[in-house]
Amino acid sequence: MELKVLSNANKTLLMYIEDEDTSIPEVIHHELLEDEHIVFAGVIKQHPLLNRLTMRIQTKNIEPVDVLVSSSLKAVERSAEMLSEVKRSFGDIKRG
Repeated sequence: MELKVLSNANKTLLMYIEDEDTSIPEVIHHELLEDEHIVFAGVIKQHPLLNRLTMRIQTKNIEPVDVLVSSSLKAVERSAEMLSEVKRSFGDIKRG
């Protein structure tokens, strides 16, 4: 995964996410939308043949990068909770 910041001004962050499918950015997007500082957050795939997503984050009273970092950490926590629940629910299933 590679991030390219296109602009970061006026409480709006616009960036490309390259060489990644939509799964991780969408989980982060979900967490962003839960934050009270978010005015707008969106992720779109630019074109089916390009392996590039565009993410736009607009905030009020806080820098977008700060909300992106906190939302990413929340996404990691939520993923860890899900992994624990899967392990608890299914036990140690061995695949052979």
